[in-house]
Amino acid sequence: MHIAKGCIDEIYLDGRRAARLTCPPALVPAPGQYLLAHAAADPASPLANPIFAAGICPGGFYAAPPLPDNWLPGTELTLRGPRGHGFSLPAAARFVALAAFGGTCARLLALLEPALAQKAAVVLLTDDPPDGLPSAVEISPLSALPETASWADYLAIDIPRAAIPDIQKPAQQLSHIGYAQVLIETPIPCGGIGECSLCAVSLRKGYRLACQDGPVFDLKAILG
Repeated sequence: MHIAKGCIDEIYLDGRRAARLTCPPALVPAPGQYLLAHAAADPASPLANPIFAAGICPGGFYAAPPLPDNWLPGTELTLRGPRGHGFSLPAAARFVALAAFGGTCARLLALLEPALAQKAAVVLLTDDPPDGLPSAVEISPLSALPETASWADYLAIDIPRAAIPDIQKPAQQLSHIGYAQVLIETPIPCGGIGECSLCAVSLRKGYRLACQDGPVFDLKAILG
C-alpha cells in the first residue's frame, strides 16, 4: 500500500465523474479498486473516504461520485492504497457488458478505456445513462441484461449490497457467461482494516468483507 498526497484539480457535475485528481502513478486505482482519502482541512470528518476511479487522466485519475460536498478544487488529500480486489478484464474479451444497478455507473466507466483498447464491443446497461460517453459504447436499459448477456463473454456489475437478492434469480440465467464479476457498493468505515465487519457481504459460502476480500467478487460467489 502506498501513502502520498493528492489534490483535487477540478469538480464535475456530469454524472460520469465527480472530480479530477492529481496523484503519484502508484496511487491510481485499477478499475474496481479504491483509495482511502482524507482531507486534512476537514477536521469534522475523522474517517477516510473510499474513492473509486471513473477513468484515467494525465497525472492522475477521474474520481467517481459521490464525494464529500466540501471537497473543492484545490483541496489537498492524503491518499492510501490502492486497496481491495478490482475487476479483471480478460485480455481475450471481445464482447463486454457493464450493468449498473446502483445510483451511478461511474465505477464501471473505468473499464471503458481498457475494453475499447482491446477492440471489444461494449454495451452499458443502465436506466440513467450519463452524457459524454464514447460513441463506440452502446447504451441499453437494465431490462435488456438477459438478452445482452447472451452474447457477452465478460460481464461487470455494480450493485448496492442491499440489492444483491434482486439479481440472484436473474443471475442464474447468466451462468453461460465465460466470466462475470460484481462490484458490491457498501460502506467501508474502517478503511480496509477489517475489524468493524460493517461491510460484510453474505456470499454462497459464507460472509466475506468487502474492504478486504472485495469489493469486486466473482458473480458465482454470490449466487444462492
